[in-house]
Formats: sequence, structure tokens, C-alpha cells
Amino acid sequence: MTPPAKKSESCTATLRLADADQIQGLSACMQSEDADTSIVGDSLTVTVRGESLSDLRARLNSTLRSLQAASEALISVDASQETSTKE
Repeated sequence: MTPPAKKSESCTATLRLADADQIQGLSACMQSEDADTSIVGDSLTVTVRGESLSDLRARLNSTLRSLQAASEALISVDASQETSTKE
């Protein structure tokens, strides 16, 4: 078992998201974030690094907010496209 990181040590967090419908859009939104991304199959992996635990927390919060905003935007676009095709 790895011991917990000290507040002053550099840290990394990795998120793996699987959603075939939104994966490309979510990856595109990460281009403006300070995070590494890769797509393998139908999964998006996002890696966030920080110089300290508090820095990682701040960067991870920003990344998660960006992912949430992008996801909500993509859902809205999908909904509007479905509405326009029904008319």
C-alpha cells in the first residue's frame, strides 16, 4: 500500500470516463485545461498533476467543472438536434 502523499509533494489524479456519445466532445473541451488526455476505445482518460495536494485539488476542481459544463452543453445540443429532426 502506498503511503498518503504529504501536502508538499507533487500528486497526480487520473479520471477514466466511458461514454461513447460524448467522448470526442469531452476530449475537445480538455484542450483548454492543464490536463493530459487520451482516448482508448470508448474511454477518455484525463490525468491532472499538481505541485502539491492543494494545487492538485484546485486543478482537479477546474477540470471537473469543465467536464461538467461540456457534458451539459453536449446534452443540450443533442436535445436540440432531436427536436429539430422531429419538426
